[in-house]
Amino acid sequence: MNSQWIRIFSISGAYIALLIGGAFSTGQEAMQFFVGFGAKGLVGLIICGLLMIYTCFSLLKAGKQNDLRTNEDAFRYFCGSYLGVFMTWYTMVMIVAVYGVMLGGVGATLEQAYGLPVSVGSGLMAFCATITLLLGLNKIIEILGVVGPIIVILTLTTALTTLFDDSLSLNDGMILSEGLEILRASENWFFSAILYAVFSLPGLYGFLPLVGATIKSNFEVKGVALIGPFLFISSMTIIVLALLGNIQSVYNAEVPILILATKVFPVYGSIFAAVIFLGIYTTVTPLMWTICRRFANEHTLRFRLLAISLTLVCWFGGNLLPFGELINLIYPSIGYVGLILMFCLIYRDVSEILNKSN
Repeated sequence: MNSQWIRIFSISGAYIALLIGGAFSTGQEAMQFFVGFGAKGLVGLIICGLLMIYTCFSLLKAGKQNDLRTNEDAFRYFCGSYLGVFMTWYTMVMIVAVYGVMLGGVGATLEQAYGLPVSVGSGLMAFCATITLLLGLNKIIEILGVVGPIIVILTLTTALTTLFDDSLSLNDGMILSEGLEILRASENWFFSAILYAVFSLPGLYGFLPLVGATIKSNFEVKGVALIGPFLFISSMTIIVLALLGNIQSVYNAEVPILILATKVFPVYGSIFAAVIFLGIYTTVTPLMWTICRRFANEHTLRFRLLAISLTLVCWFGGNLLPFGELINLIYPSIGYVGLILMFCLIYRDVSEILNKSN
């Protein structure tokens, strides 16, 4: 395998790792954005996948062509000076909030699996993420490129095993899911799919253009834009199917994937908690790097103090509400801001096409 393909799969792995965080690996994203809508949720996954391919390609290309080095550079490029500055600051606040949500997800998972106090589990994650954060962007990409695919494989192993379980009832699950009391990101399945495709944009705006600035060829940009989103949405589809088939036992669980893991093999349920831990770790680390890098250069005392201080604030905030409620409170609201960023992305791309044609 030549160096281009190695680079494509490494960056694709980092892209997947950034998206799979706590809500993906616990199953909460699948439940709230897709499972709650039954068969319509499966159609929503297709729409979501196409939008993710477009946004990934556009952000990487912009970073490569314009040498965007900070998240503010990216926001100013797509949104203009005034809206760009606002989005920069809003995104930083929301990333900090998501960091708190992720730490809460770790606490909920380790409490359900091992009986650890929520504050202890989230504190362990905060420590690991901070140590990695201090290593710098290149090392973060290396770690995520390896850990991300491993998490997806283990999560899919759990989901796929339940798909071949005799107790699976996919048709019944599609019917039952729409009538159950499930937290939903939106009341409409189509809008929920759109929200899921765009709610990660505030974080991706600050990460993918910076990665794109390090890419040397258009072939790599296209390869990452296709492979990363395709593998991610395919993984999500398998998880959605598995949860639909076991809807009666997972619909009210804080960590539904852990229910499936325990069902497959009781001891594996405990092991899988570590997989969820890694999934959250791979998301919070690059997101917090974009915040700290905005105010300080890597490996400086200021960078280190900022990383530690923000982590302590998020650790405290992540223990205030149950994990499912935190997801339902924060993620959909980020999705609405993501819609604005999507419109800015489309407007910028269309403007470039029109300018070239004139």
